[in-house]
Amino acid sequence: MREFPVGVVGATGMVGQRFITLLEGHPWFHLKVL
Repeated sequence: MREFPVGVVGATGMVGQRFITLLEGHPWFHLKVL
């Protein structure tokens, strides 16, 4: 399955940290930029 590169803006806040946690275990997304 194809992975989509994503970046997270505001990764230092509580919501950003939670978003990163959810994305890093997802099979469709690959974190590229924080």
